[in-house]
Amino acid sequence: MAVKWIGGHSSPILCLNASSEGLVASGAEGGDLMAWGEDGTPLGHTRFEGANDVTCVLFSPSCPTKLYASHGETISILDVRSLKGSLDHFHVNEEEINCLSLNETENLLASADDSGAIKILDLENKKVSRSLRRHSNICSSVAFRPQRPQSLVSCGLDMQVMLWNLQKARPLWITNLQEDETEEMESPQSPERKEERRELPPAHLYLKASARPKKQFSF
Repeated sequence: MAVKWIGGHSSPILCLNASSEGLVASGAEGGDLMAWGEDGTPLGHTRFEGANDVTCVLFSPSCPTKLYASHGETISILDVRSLKGSLDHFHVNEEEINCLSLNETENLLASADDSGAIKILDLENKKVSRSLRRHSNICSSVAFRPQRPQSLVSCGLDMQVMLWNLQKARPLWITNLQEDETEEMESPQSPERKEERRELPPAHLYLKASARPKKQFSF
């Protein structure tokens, strides 16, 4: 049975994420961020300076109280037990961020933005280690592959899905979902391509490239 959580946001909610311990974070228009207990009890609230929309929230799998949040071109790292101040923040993207993804070792954070770029942030050294540019329109989603901390998939409003290996600054292959065509960027006989062919299922099982909807949730 559905339960309505109340006492939270006053503006449309744009993103949600749950931690391994049942905590929930929600981001909304106007820089609004809330933390919730698993029973729907509000645990904390903050509003980011500048009032940019909170477009993505992401819990750390290894530290369930650590939260990554994107608002405008900025990424903030917070402790959900005390949302009033950020543990750290980074301004590495040129336009509004749409999606965040952590690799399994949690040393790299990918952020996809409206310019079509993907920034790879080295969390240990606190600097950008890669800037991936190939999408011709908004990059709406990015995801690191399970058990492959140097490999990720991205998709955008250009209807293209791209497989990347961070050892290179170009995609290994590109699939155009409008034309149902795949462009190989590496030789099929290269070691990287042989490994990817062996392990990677069809692109549409990872991400669907489509116009980003206006996600709104009612609490």
